[in-house]
Amino acid sequence: MIDVIRKSMLSSFLVILFFVNIKTAVSSCTALQFDVDGRCCPVCRPGFSVFRACTQESSTSCIPCTHGTYTEEPNGLLKCFPCKNCDEASGLTVLHQCQGYQNTICGPLNGYFCSGKARDGGCDQGQKHTVCRAGQRVKSQGTAESDTRCEDCPEGTFSTKDMSLNCSPWTDCELNDKVKYPEGSSTADAQCQKKTPIGLIVGLVGLIVGLCIGLSVVIYLKNKGTFLNMHCFETQALPIEEKKPPAQNEQSNNANHRSEDSSDTLLSPVVSTSDGAVAFVRGQT
Repeated sequence: MIDVIRKSMLSSFLVILFFVNIKTAVSSCTALQFDVDGRCCPVCRPGFSVFRACTQESSTSCIPCTHGTYTEEPNGLLKCFPCKNCDEASGLTVLHQCQGYQNTICGPLNGYFCSGKARDGGCDQGQKHTVCRAGQRVKSQGTAESDTRCEDCPEGTFSTKDMSLNCSPWTDCELNDKVKYPEGSSTADAQCQKKTPIGLIVGLVGLIVGLCIGLSVVIYLKNKGTFLNMHCFETQALPIEEKKPPAQNEQSNNANHRSEDSSDTLLSPVVSTSDGAVAFVRGQT
């Protein structure tokens, strides 16, 4: 029983395989044909698409691609492909307009280079050229295929503008009998100043030092003198005895004999401290 079932299944498999091979052989179309329900129909040429597939009585009917669509190869397509859009936001512009038999070809915008190649030989992505800044120079200009290359200005040279093609050398101050001050940089030229004689500099320095020392001495002596004057004003003056001429002494003696019982008259010295003069005041004891 089992053997009968196996033989029956094997026979069915062989029948199915036979019909599949026949269908494959019948529907095996060439490169210039396309299959429609096991029937090979002629393809449409580039720039066209299939309007009506072939039948046993008629060949394939084709129709041109409408505006904005295309086909680049022989095909059995029912619709043409939409044309590519070159997006400026992606740094792209149209190099070749789309035609019925060819897709749009994009390229980089002016000032951009292609950073992503397309399969059709165009560009899928554009990137802006690098800008060489002040202090640099352009080593090689950017193209549609490559970016700009920059390099720093060598020592002793400078550039002040973006995208400078060359770096200018610093001014040689020695040619004009001058000195550089300040030094130049990669973005600025050297500044030239007139030379100052060394003897004049030394003389000016000596004069300034001498004036400083003399002024210090004057200030010191002035402060010391003020201290001495204040000390003298605080000192009390001593009494000074009055000296009279001889004639006056005789008159004084006679007066003394006449007033023996009277009180003695004394002279008391008074010192005026405002101007330093000594005055005498007669008093009674």
